Amino acid sequence: MNEIDVPLFHFSRGHFVEADYQDPLLEDYRNNPLLEALPPIWDDKTVAKQLASNPSFNVAERELPVHLRMHCVQRISRNFFRPLSRHLELQQSISRLIRDGYVGRNPLTPNYAFRARKDAYELIMKGHTNGYPVNTPTSAGFALVGISGIGKSSSLMRILQMYPQVILHRKYKGQDMPAPYQIVWLKMDCPHDGSIRGLCLNFLLAVDSLVGTKYYKKNTTKTTDELLPIMAQAAAVHCLGVLVIDEIQNLQEAKDDRAAQMLNFFVQLVNTIGLPVILVGTYKALPALNGEFRNARRNSGQGDATWHHFQKDEEWEWLLQGLWKYQWTDKKVELTPEFIDIMFEESQGISDIAIKLFMLTQWRALDKEIEHITPELICSVARDRFTLIKPALEALRSGKKNQIQKFADIYDSVSIDDYLDRIEAEKRKAARLEVIKTELGYDLQEQTVSEVNGWLIEAGIGEAIALKAAQTVVQKHLHEIDTVDLHKEALKIALQAQNNTSSTNKSIPRSKSKVKSKPTEPNDLRVIVSQGKKQKLPAYDSLKVAGYIKDPMEFIG
Repeated sequence: MNEIDVPLFHFSRGHFVEADYQDPLLEDYRNNPLLEALPPIWDDKTVAKQLASNPSFNVAERELPVHLRMHCVQRISRNFFRPLSRHLELQQSISRLIRDGYVGRNPLTPNYAFRARKDAYELIMKGHTNGYPVNTPTSAGFALVGISGIGKSSSLMRILQMYPQVILHRKYKGQDMPAPYQIVWLKMDCPHDGSIRGLCLNFLLAVDSLVGTKYYKKNTTKTTDELLPIMAQAAAVHCLGVLVIDEIQNLQEAKDDRAAQMLNFFVQLVNTIGLPVILVGTYKALPALNGEFRNARRNSGQGDATWHHFQKDEEWEWLLQGLWKYQWTDKKVELTPEFIDIMFEESQGISDIAIKLFMLTQWRALDKEIEHITPELICSVARDRFTLIKPALEALRSGKKNQIQKFADIYDSVSIDDYLDRIEAEKRKAARLEVIKTELGYDLQEQTVSEVNGWLIEAGIGEAIALKAAQTVVQKHLHEIDTVDLHKEALKIALQAQNNTSSTNKSIPRSKSKVKSKPTEPNDLRVIVSQGKKQKLPAYDSLKVAGYIKDPMEFIG
């Protein structure tokens, strides 16, 4: 074995904050700095709003040259995220899991730091799993498994990043903190060969990177048996809230009994130091999870999460409604039942494939100088560009179990219990979708009014005038929302309203007034530039938004 033998390494990063202790509002979470330093417990409406992400889009960009619009389309993959019921449920599970894990690990208990170091190391070293000396959490963790491409990893990261990754503690109620650094979450990929030693070294590297320790440098030559207790020790000392291991299906590639050994180690982490563990993978991981880790989670209050591909239902339509706004082709097409059917048929309800298909179709339309996307174009792109995944999609399309189970990443063996759970989950999904729609807007009209209203307020327009202007311009251009620059039109209406209000106020005579200022007009360049500055826009951009600067391409030809 080489002195330094480290597999390819990746771990996800969040943000670093200083502790700001807040009342957690629940008695069992009080007087524990690890819990009081966490963000508040959010309701579903807040979570939906925080998770939602929309690419920047301006209808004027449809006038840009094709090569620039190609890059605009790329924004969809970077920034588009439409929260769904499964995301709210996952966030709630993680919120409970982290907090429940910290209930039994209060650094203010006597000799906490010493016991965390010594006991975690010795218990793992001796193979004892009968419990850490403080309260062990009831929530051991859970597994998140599902079809490949359904957004497990990306959704999980968005939720984790709602929490700080590292919290620096200095003093709590005048008392020095024995453990200054609290690592709230750590997400890593399972090594491609299922190597336990690789996982341990990667973990130590991640901790070193986050809090400046030197675990990795001091332990590169140690064996797997020696590394396991060191990893547990580091997790305990630095108050790790939850450990997330992604790509757990890689355990299927592990030699000998490595898979069982690694899963057994996760069980030991849960039982000795109370560290919740979340395992994430495709259906291919299910055989590996049906052993020790399943037994350890049996009493978990969270329950495993299984993400199947979407059904052609209200939630699928909600996802496409959000996506359909972002069209940079010459003309926009409305989302019709035919498009909903075609997108489902060609993606089989796998969100990642649907988003890529939508982007690829736009790129082809732009490249071939086709004015807008069509159902035929979508089918053509799917046929040409999805050749590698075509067999798996055809298996899903067939609905035949013997065909689907050939593809381990998309196959799910469903028991009768799972089926009954899924029926109950459908009821919860409908309720949560209503919450999301209420928070983010039921339809495009309501969403557009909200967006234009917010833009005007940021530009310095009063709230009452901004809302009225937004409602007026959206109602006026209801059937051409994506062909008119609503910001510019709404700004004109708002400035006119402000001017009228100002003129009314100035009609009262003032005896000492020496200079009469000229009333400003909505198209007064000074006003437009001034309003732009309030939104941190350069004068050039402000005038361009208002329509005073033309695209030079208009005059070429």
